[in-house]
Amino acid sequence: MRVLDEIEEFTKSMPLNYEFSTSWFKNTLSKQYSRSTGSYIPSDYCYNRKNKGINYDKQPHYFLYLGRNRYRYVGKDYVYNGEVEENPRKSLGIL
Repeated sequence: MRVLDEIEEFTKSMPLNYEFSTSWFKNTLSKQYSRSTGSYIPSDYCYNRKNKGINYDKQPHYFLYLGRNRYRYVGKDYVYNGEVEENPRKSLGIL
């Protein structure tokens, strides 16, 4: 099963408007599907946040980003008309 399929399946059991942390999301999915926690990036599936390297228009959205490591599950059919923040991935370059 693909990561995307796992997240799709997992969100079906989440209550609407459920707030959660990044670590809860990653750890819960990792335990359920026996995959590395690094495979699950909730910000890749946000309505109001766009990560570099993710095709925002093709990626399904389930969450609202609330602030550092905090999200709210709003569902796949949520109507979002607000701003979309661009979030580039951190570089590992040495200064």
